Amino acid sequence: MEIIEKSNIHRWMFFVYTIRQMVRKSKGFIFLFFVWIVFICPVGISAQEQIPPIINLEQISDYYFDADPALGIGEVSSPEFSSHFSPVGGRPIWTGKHAPASWLRFTFPLDRLGPGYEVGSDIEDRAIQWLLLVKPSFSIILDNIELYVPRPDGGFDRFVSGAQVKSNPAEPHSRYYFFSLPADAFKEKPCYLRISSSTDVLMSVELVNASLFAKNQAQSYLGYGLIFGIIIAMIIYSLFLLLSFHYSSYIYFIFYNISIGLWLFYVQGFAKAVFGQMPGFDQAMLWVWVGQFITWGTIFTISFLELQKRSRVLFYILAIAAVLGGLVSLAGIAGLNEIAFTMSHYLGIIVPVLVIFAAVLQVKRGYRVSRYFLIAWCSLASGGLMFSLMGLKVLPVNVLTRNAMSIGLAFESIFLAMALADQFKNLEVEKKKLEAAQDHFRELSLTDTLTGLRNRRYLMMELGQAMKEAFQNREPLSLIMLGIDDFKLVNDRFGHEVGDDILVSLAHSVRSCTRETDSACHYGGDALVIFMPKVAKQDALRVAERIRTHFETESLRVINGETLGATISLGIVELAGEDTIDTFLSRADAAMYKAKSRGKNCSVVM
Repeated sequence: MEIIEKSNIHRWMFFVYTIRQMVRKSKGFIFLFFVWIVFICPVGISAQEQIPPIINLEQISDYYFDADPALGIGEVSSPEFSSHFSPVGGRPIWTGKHAPASWLRFTFPLDRLGPGYEVGSDIEDRAIQWLLLVKPSFSIILDNIELYVPRPDGGFDRFVSGAQVKSNPAEPHSRYYFFSLPADAFKEKPCYLRISSSTDVLMSVELVNASLFAKNQAQSYLGYGLIFGIIIAMIIYSLFLLLSFHYSSYIYFIFYNISIGLWLFYVQGFAKAVFGQMPGFDQAMLWVWVGQFITWGTIFTISFLELQKRSRVLFYILAIAAVLGGLVSLAGIAGLNEIAFTMSHYLGIIVPVLVIFAAVLQVKRGYRVSRYFLIAWCSLASGGLMFSLMGLKVLPVNVLTRNAMSIGLAFESIFLAMALADQFKNLEVEKKKLEAAQDHFRELSLTDTLTGLRNRRYLMMELGQAMKEAFQNREPLSLIMLGIDDFKLVNDRFGHEVGDDILVSLAHSVRSCTRETDSACHYGGDALVIFMPKVAKQDALRVAERIRTHFETESLRVINGETLGATISLGIVELAGEDTIDTFLSRADAAMYKAKSRGKNCSVVM
């Protein structure tokens, strides 16, 4: 015992150290996986190391399969019925529609139960209390369990439990069914266990240490607390994405996770553990939520993989599966348990295969967000296949098969969240591309294609805002309007291509001589307008002169052996208190024409 406890101390020290390292590196999903593997599993292993092992009664029991439901303990325990029993021999222990009642007969192995259980020993010397534990594959559909313990007078004491039996208020709630064994059970006389159910259910029967049973229950709550925590975290995360993007896939994922959580709550017996057995209602809820789980899972798949536009055939197939999932829920409400059982198990195998096929198809078509989706459903398919095959009696009931679906669902939720995060990134990228495209087209709509300057539309939008700010801040705002002298003659003599080239040269001169905060616009024809925030008209005049002299040099060129040199006339005005956009531009236009009337190639301030 001392060695084991030291081993546990080392395990915990290693666990705490690793948590610190992972928190430091913020590897969230790896951390959850690590908690599951290093914390939950070893705790269960170490607990079992510290106490006597579980005794599997199937290994020492005789089995009377598919007995007449009308038989009672008097007939079954009589010598003439002894031949109906045979060793279990690895056969699955089950009951259901086609075998509504079965019996187990066993004698407790007193030599393996520890001190105080030997023949003739005193009950007060017993160091360990043992429980008879029945663990069905579906804890809420095993209708009736009857334990018969022989009495000294030759009769039997009867103890009853099962999903169709109302909970005893004094009996502790549990995910499974257990019997506290009376002293008469530990004699060299056989006890009998009758199991019956209207729906197929497999089970294991164990003799378990009461202390171990309590610890195992606490560990299962801890383990499933992690699974339910993951599911709740995924719901909250999806809700955040839904509120941010209003994308339908997220709301389907929320309903899917809610259905998963409620189905696990019932199928794993937590509803029974929390509220006690509620005959009829528990089983109905099991089928309702497994049906909703299938329905919302397929709808989420259709939406996430965009099957309606990418693959019409898969869209219709999965739409049919979604409808069938709804029928499972309706069958559960109507009490058609066998139909709900059969449909849900076959859908549990078929739907993941279809979803995986659809995801593979989308990955091959280059839909990259399908990768995590594919991994997620492979996780679910692995667990779901094991769980469904257990329900169909192909695989035995054990810790792995009983919890395979739960573990698969937990990992599926994590990977689906990663798929949604990947989709979230893609949406962000697409959003940025769209915004960039919008900015590009907006830029084009406000830019003159010939000169590269802003166009008249931009001028009318931005000049008004600049005037408003100048008025509010009591700052100067100057406007320069300029036009090429005799531009019509240039076009007529040298052609419009040369005229356009001269206009482009003027735009270059303007850009070279103005600040980034100044706005130069093509007003129309050969006229350009520059508005200059925080610049008085005398300073604007100096800028105008720089542009004029720069353009004189810029415009020089030889056309067919003839020298061409264009000039410009410029009018400068400063914003006045009574100005509107129209009056401001009109005053600048008048100043420009005054410059032209003075002989051109000059600047006039008004």
